[in-house]
Amino acid sequence: MSVKVERSMSVFEKYLPLWVLLCIGFGIFVGKLFPDVAVALDKFSVYQVSIPIAVCLFFMMYPIMVKIDFAEVIKAGKTPKPVFLTLFVNWCVKPFTMLVIATFFLGVVFKG
Repeated sequence: MSVKVERSMSVFEKYLPLWVLLCIGFGIFVGKLFPDVAVALDKFSVYQVSIPIAVCLFFMMYPIMVKIDFAEVIKAGKTPKPVFLTLFVNWCVKPFTMLVIATFFLGVVFKG
């Protein structure tokens, strides 16, 4: 007989949307306060890829990547419908929604 123990969410996990909104707000505030920092960071790019952003994204995703349970990946492969749905949304829907959102913000909200 196996007993499954439920783990409660930490404060960070529980309020993740709030932390994300606070970080976005902080980033906008710092960008308005020190606009030359963005120009300085933009100089560190290779083939239009920002090295500081790439490094930060790596450190943001690395903890998630190392917690992958490959047994679950194999189990997910046995039920292909959710996998194909995720791939479809990520590759066929999200790029166009991001284009619409970027066009809205860059072409309407922040125009000029």
